[in-house]
Amino acid sequence: MEPVVEHSMSHNYFLVILSYIIAAVSAYAAIELARRVNSTNRSAQHMWILAGGATLGLGIWSMHFIAMLAHEALRPVTYSIPLVFLSVVIAMAGCILGFLIVSRHTTHPALAGAGILMGISIASMHYVGMGAIQGVTILYNSWLAVLSLAIAIAASLVALWIGFFSKYAKQKIDLELKVFFSLLMGVAIFGMHYVGMLASSFTFLEGNDLNVTGIEPSLLAWLVTAITVLLFAIFFLSLSLDRHLRRRELIQATILDSTTDAVVTTTKDGLIQYANTAFYRLFDQSDEQFFQDYHPSLTIQQPFYEARRVDVDELTIEVTSYPLKGETMDQVLWFLRDVSETIASQRLVEHMAFHDALTDLPNRYKLERILADHIRIEDPVACLYIDIDRWRFLSDMLGHNGSDDLALQIADRLKHTIHPDDILTRVGSSEFIILLFDKRSTLAKQKAEKCIKAISQPFNIDGTTVELTMSAGISHYPKDTTTADELVQYARLAVHESKRTGKNQIKEFEDESKQQILRTVEIEKALAQALDREEFNLVYQPKISLTHNRLEGVEALLRWHHPVLGQVGPDEFIPIAENTGMIHQIGAWVMRESCRAWVRWHKAGVKPFTLSINVSPLQFAREDFVETLQAMLDSTGMDPMFLELEVTESSMLSYEASTREKLTQLHQFGILISLDDFGTGYSSFRQLRELPVQVLKIDRSFITNLFTDRNQEAIVRSMIQLGHNLGMKVLMEGVETSDQLEWLLNERCDYVQGYYFSRPLREKDVVKHVKSVTTYIEFGKTRT
Repeated sequence: MEPVVEHSMSHNYFLVILSYIIAAVSAYAAIELARRVNSTNRSAQHMWILAGGATLGLGIWSMHFIAMLAHEALRPVTYSIPLVFLSVVIAMAGCILGFLIVSRHTTHPALAGAGILMGISIASMHYVGMGAIQGVTILYNSWLAVLSLAIAIAASLVALWIGFFSKYAKQKIDLELKVFFSLLMGVAIFGMHYVGMLASSFTFLEGNDLNVTGIEPSLLAWLVTAITVLLFAIFFLSLSLDRHLRRRELIQATILDSTTDAVVTTTKDGLIQYANTAFYRLFDQSDEQFFQDYHPSLTIQQPFYEARRVDVDELTIEVTSYPLKGETMDQVLWFLRDVSETIASQRLVEHMAFHDALTDLPNRYKLERILADHIRIEDPVACLYIDIDRWRFLSDMLGHNGSDDLALQIADRLKHTIHPDDILTRVGSSEFIILLFDKRSTLAKQKAEKCIKAISQPFNIDGTTVELTMSAGISHYPKDTTTADELVQYARLAVHESKRTGKNQIKEFEDESKQQILRTVEIEKALAQALDREEFNLVYQPKISLTHNRLEGVEALLRWHHPVLGQVGPDEFIPIAENTGMIHQIGAWVMRESCRAWVRWHKAGVKPFTLSINVSPLQFAREDFVETLQAMLDSTGMDPMFLELEVTESSMLSYEASTREKLTQLHQFGILISLDDFGTGYSSFRQLRELPVQVLKIDRSFITNLFTDRNQEAIVRSMIQLGHNLGMKVLMEGVETSDQLEWLLNERCDYVQGYYFSRPLREKDVVKHVKSVTTYIEFGKTRT
């Protein structure tokens, strides 16, 4: 027997360093393994525990044998193949079981048990590996052997604690820290081997054939190194591939979680494989495993690629499914989108498209649909067309907010007049249509009377009392027409006819009046182009002063000759112009052209006289009326001291505060104001006294029956006296006979105008008239 080998044997330092590197790399692999086990699902954990545990055990085993081979004195020996294989199995099994225990139960008892198991298996691997040496007898120092076992257990506990229990197990570990832990663990693993080797004493046996019974050390060194490097390469390549896949999955998951649509993958049975954050947020729960548990309609029975809507609580969800097949997959991909707001927006847009924005009543487009539906089933329909009188004047006086408030109040009153089966619509700023169906279609006139009664009650608009009148037209299906368009058009035509007969009138469409109504429509169309085509012209009616027997001035009168319609009277087209808003352009043209004519007369050497111009209530109601008039006087050169504005009672007395302010401004400019058509309105003595009016102009209707009706004579006499008592001049329109003139002279009327003195004159004839006529009254009976 050979002498005992001392512990201070010489070493191959390259193999020592290599064994330490393998120990450190094994520790690094352990840390990476723990992170994979902690951050993957159950099926992936099994894979990483088996693969990683085997790699870790193999690494520690490789470190052991390479470190043993580093002992030069042990190079002549051989190794038992069964024991070498058993040692690697012990190392791999111990590591796998240790990681498996702590991955299932992250408790301190589990940590202790797993650490002890791993430490014993590593120590067992060491001493079984030592036992694989053939041709030597090994004696162990018990204390050093126990110390090596303690080091193995301690190293295992530290490795498991770092991987599963420390804060680094739950967060990302920096590369520097992982390397530090790996080097530290490498020292512990290598230290366990070194202590174990110190505990061993070797005695070589004589006559033992080392080359027959086992593996030669050099061959074992190359084999162990090659296998270890290969397995480490495969392991770290798998880590790199896994990191790449996890990074891609992270990007995909981030994309899926960042989308507002819910994305789910399920098996064919509905078992949820994946669901993004939006899905659980959509259903506000995450404890169900099957897709159909969230809603019975979410089943595979739904056709693929076709979106359908599912109502869940107060939400409407659009669901689309796609098959996922191939690569051993047989799953379903689901996209779910909350379309509640979209549907609400679509409904709102549709509602806005078919309802009036201010009153929320059905509009003209909704009206057309309703009529089309009822006409399709041949249901009798009555179309009651309502138009509020003087709306443009009211809008100008009240302003935008005031007119909106008035429209809302009108709509509210009309709502209260209709039957639940009737339909109220708003088709214009001041126009409403009520539809009555079936047997109720015969009650259209009674409905119109009810509406007139409702509208006639005073309205309060921001403290201002407003009294309204309306005009109504009625047409019937199928009596008057068989189409929806004509039904509405005929009702509107009937409204035009009702306006001709006065206020608060109701007119049913009749074929006999169709031509007259159509003429009204034609006038409305032609009026829009009359100014551009220069179809208007002005004539001037002389105004005579009875006190001074001379020409006091002229009144500008508008005339319109249309090439097709012929001569259209002001009483026919002025109401239409006011209703369409054309009166503003026409009125401005009249004022501008008549002022220019006055300037031309003055330049022709005619002694200045008063120019009277009629002002529509709509013109006068505009806020910028005074400023516009002043600018026109400046541009034309007209002297405001010779301008007289004739304003009707209705426009002057409807809104006292604003009217008084405008009249005061005009009076300050030197402009005269006359109250036109006096006696046809509702003037009060107090109102007349407070307004700066210089002339009362009595309507021609009062002189027609002057001598046949004693009451009429008394009325005109009182009007003249009223004007004088208020300090005003009085003018009588429509004087045509000498008897009328004689009576007015006796009653001391100040001014007259009429055919008795002259018909309206063209601009060039005014100069001739002024130069040729010097006196108008001779003994109150004749004219020169």
